[in-house]
Amino acid sequence: MSNQVEYFYNQGNSYRALGQHQLAIKAYEKAIELDPNKAEAYNNRGNSYDDLGWHQRAIEDYCKATALAPNYAVAFYNRGNSYDTLGQYLRAIDDYGSAIELDPNDAEAYNNRGNCYRAQGQYQRAIADYDRAIELDPNDALYLNNRGIVYRVLGQYQRSIKDYDKAIELRPDAGRYFYNRGNAYRGLSYHQRAIEDYDKSIRLVPNEAASYNNRGSSYDELGQHEHAIEDYDKAIELASGVARYFYNRGNSYQALGQHERATKDYDKATELASNKTEASGNRQGDVGANESLSKDGYIENIRI
Repeated sequence: MSNQVEYFYNQGNSYRALGQHQLAIKAYEKAIELDPNKAEAYNNRGNSYDDLGWHQRAIEDYCKATALAPNYAVAFYNRGNSYDTLGQYLRAIDDYGSAIELDPNDAEAYNNRGNCYRAQGQYQRAIADYDRAIELDPNDALYLNNRGIVYRVLGQYQRSIKDYDKAIELRPDAGRYFYNRGNAYRGLSYHQRAIEDYDKSIRLVPNEAASYNNRGSSYDELGQHEHAIEDYDKAIELASGVARYFYNRGNSYQALGQHERATKDYDKATELASNKTEASGNRQGDVGANESLSKDGYIENIRI
C-alpha cells in the first residue's frame, strides 16, 4: 500500500507542476483514501484548491494537514496565504506567526505577514517584518518593494525611493517597481522624474491603467494639461469604471477652460465614486485631492 500511496502522491505533484490542478486533486484524493494520515497529501491538495481559487476548500485541507502534523510549517504558511487572499488578515497573521516559530528563517512568511500588517495599518510591524525578510534574503526585490510602499505611505519618500532603487536594480524588468518609485517622486513633487518612471512602467506593462493616470497627474502638475488628457483617455479606455480617472480628466478640462467637457467627466465620476461629494464639490470650484477618490488600481504587492 505504501508504494501506491507514494505513486498517487507523486502523480499529483507532477500534475500540479504542469498546472493540471483538477487531475492533481484526483491523484491526491486517491493517496488520501489509501493513507488518511498523510499530511503532505492534504497540504498539496490544498495548494491545488488554492490555485483554482477554491480558498475555503484549501483551508480545510491545510487544517487537516496541521492537525496531523503540528510542526508542519509549510502548511501553516499556506493556510496563511489562503486567509490573506480572503482578506482575513488576523487569521493570516496568526498562521504566518506559527510558520515563523517553526521555521525562523522563512523570509516569505515574514514578507507576507508584513503585507497583512500593512493591510491592517500596522505599519511599524510591517516594516519590522520586511526588515527581517530582507535580512534573510537581501536579493529579493519584492521585499524591498513592499517596504518601500510602507515608507511611501508614511511620507518617508527618500527611504521609499532607496528601496525602489534597489528593487529596480535587482528586477529591471518589473514595471510595478518603476511605477511605485514614480509615486514616491510624485510625493516629493519631482514630477519630471515621476514621468520618466511611469514611462518605463508603461513600456514594460503597457495595459496598466494606473500608470497612465498617475503620469497624467504629473503632467497636470507641470501645467501640461493636453498631455494629461491623453493619458487619462488611455486610462479610461483600459479601466472605464474608475471614478478617479474621469475626475482627473475633468480637472484638466477645467484647467483648459473646457467647462462642458469637465462637467461631463465630473458627472461620470460622481456616478462611479463611492465618495460622491468629492467629485460634485469640485464642480463648484473646490479642487480636492485626487488620491481620495479611488484606488488607482495598480496592485503593488503581487508576488512575482
